[in-house]
Amino acid sequence: MPTTKRNPFQPGYGEIPPVLAGRDQLKLELRDRIDATVERERHPTAIALVGPRGCGKTALLGWTAGKAKERKLPVIRLNKEDFAAVGDLELTLSDQVVSPNKSHDFSVEVKDPTGQLGSVRAGYKRETEYNPVERKQKLNKLMAAASTRGLVLLIDEAHDMPAEVGRVFYDSAQAAAQDHPIMLVIAGTPDLESVLGRSGATFAERMNTKRIGRLSWEDTSRALVEPFGGTATFDDLARGVVVRETQGYPHFIQHWGSALWNVLARKGATHVGHEEVKEARKAFDQACRELYHRRLHELDGEGMLVPVAEIAFRIGEGGTPSRRDFMAITRKMAYARDQREAEEKLLHTGFIWQEDIGNWQFGIPSLAAHVRREAVSMVLERLREENALLSFRRVRSHFKRAPLLPISCLEGNLRTVLKETGRETMVEKHLAAFSRMGLLVPDPDMSKGHVALMAPLLTEAVIEEADRAEAKPEMEPTQEPTLQTRHGPDDHAPGM
Repeated sequence: MPTTKRNPFQPGYGEIPPVLAGRDQLKLELRDRIDATVERERHPTAIALVGPRGCGKTALLGWTAGKAKERKLPVIRLNKEDFAAVGDLELTLSDQVVSPNKSHDFSVEVKDPTGQLGSVRAGYKRETEYNPVERKQKLNKLMAAASTRGLVLLIDEAHDMPAEVGRVFYDSAQAAAQDHPIMLVIAGTPDLESVLGRSGATFAERMNTKRIGRLSWEDTSRALVEPFGGTATFDDLARGVVVRETQGYPHFIQHWGSALWNVLARKGATHVGHEEVKEARKAFDQACRELYHRRLHELDGEGMLVPVAEIAFRIGEGGTPSRRDFMAITRKMAYARDQREAEEKLLHTGFIWQEDIGNWQFGIPSLAAHVRREAVSMVLERLREENALLSFRRVRSHFKRAPLLPISCLEGNLRTVLKETGRETMVEKHLAAFSRMGLLVPDPDMSKGHVALMAPLLTEAVIEEADRAEAKPEMEPTQEPTLQTRHGPDDHAPGM
């Protein structure tokens, strides 16, 4: 049984894991930059940590902050609440520079060399009164004042920084770092590079990008086993099963480690074998279901459920994503925005991303299987709610008349086809519903009036599910379900 009372594993976004495995080279580079900042060397090139959620970007920012504070360097951490607008950013920075002892371990109060910094907040004007030159000058002064003894500036969720804020802030930070010892580290989801490029800041071309993805087998094993110290041993087969099921995803490693620790503590055991893994899997599967549920509804809320589900069907069970899959979907998504913005929106989900040149992978392992299963049910349910399943069948049949699914067709032709159902009053309502759900989109490659079937593979799966449901014999009203037909929450464990 582990001798430490507290479970060392922290399965939450942003928590520093007990063993930050697989990032040794990056930690060395970050530590070297901290040392250089202490020695007042100037490095205007920022470090950008890019990757899907759950891979340890925020944990690395926390680790960097801890190492900087050990060297008595001032640390300022900012997240999306701090940079919604340039004015917000100025106020946040001025508060932390003028009153640094509140939370950032400045040992002495830092003052603006001009002697005017203390009046920044009192003299704050509405953002519309500032021009870009004034904003940049103000931020330059704030960062220069904060960095008189060196400064570590950490930006989390940088993908959420508005373009107009990024344009001013990053150019200002780069300019200040030319003359002052400022270490700038930013972290964001895979669309961060696109977001920075959209801001137009020259900073984006010079940053040192580090891609934060999954861990190797060896590093996963380290992150899982080492926190137990000498208090527990692992059966080789059991350890292999767990390492494989984490799929190198840091968030899953923490959940598995926490579940195994709790099992040993409850049983008073000191060895992880088949039975312990079996018991711990219940907690792990529950954590996966909760994660998948949150991500699925997040995708739905962002209007990304249909395109992401189509990618999942396109790749198939056990497949790996590619740039071809990515481009096929973003081309259709570009109906309401340009291609770059469509790519940015899909990358933001972290569903698939490019870990390095030519190497595409899923951001969250095994989420694709959940999306394939649940998206079909969600789309079918909404079609039934709209009383539009029959109309959607006709739409699908119209697209299938040509060999292979055609790219597009005239919207007027669809109206004619739907009127054949005998419910002319419902045509416009149903077409609007299909558009709202993202099933039909204006074709970006055709002239006005053409629409495309956004997700032909998802469409086929929805119709097949509807056919299966209609083919099932209805149960007699008095018939009670047997034990074999009852379904509980554990009947559909995450596909690992």
